[in-house]
Amino acid sequence: MLIVSDLHKAYKQEPVLQGVSFSLKPAAILGICGSNGAGKSTLIHVIATILPPDRGRLSLMGIPSARAGEYRRLIGFVPQNIALSPRLTVRQNLAFWASIKGLAGASLKRAVEEAAEFANVTAFWNKPLGRCSGGMARRTNLAAGLVGSPPLLLLDEPTAGIDEQNRDLILDTVLRLKQRGCMVLMVNHYHQELALVCDRIITLKDGVIAETSAHDC
Repeated sequence: MLIVSDLHKAYKQEPVLQGVSFSLKPAAILGICGSNGAGKSTLIHVIATILPPDRGRLSLMGIPSARAGEYRRLIGFVPQNIALSPRLTVRQNLAFWASIKGLAGASLKRAVEEAAEFANVTAFWNKPLGRCSGGMARRTNLAAGLVGSPPLLLLDEPTAGIDEQNRDLILDTVLRLKQRGCMVLMVNHYHQELALVCDRIITLKDGVIAETSAHDC
């Protein structure tokens, strides 16, 4: 389980998160919604330990975020910006991220193949990323986060700027992750899109939870 307790974060004394608390169980998808400046990206970056909280606690499967190495090994993070090299093929990009996670040899090969298949990128995985469409790049970005089958996947606007077909493929992958027992936290501007896949949606406003709604997916 992911436990987020009383998170606070400010930039230059301007509050961005003001006491955010929630939990997420395995085999569940939690959506984070809100307007620009509501604190969505800051929240997901704090959970990913990219940003330190000013106050509050985080733990994942009983491991506190203070034990950063152990905590981070349990997370797959898919940023809004494509965190991949345009010069490398899809396969080479996934292999690079697998090596960053400490995989090598047969374990690396197996992890890359599993992530590629799960994210539906095997059809073009020998293609340089710079020659892929925006939707293909988004799906590869997702595959990179899946390498190693982390128990928690953090998605920051995973469908931004892509066509409906690729959006549906990504959302289908997210639903299959739930079936596999994964915890998924997904940030999105669009409440309607989150409602398609999420069990629960938290709406942030001015750094606090303004609303929580449950959905049958």
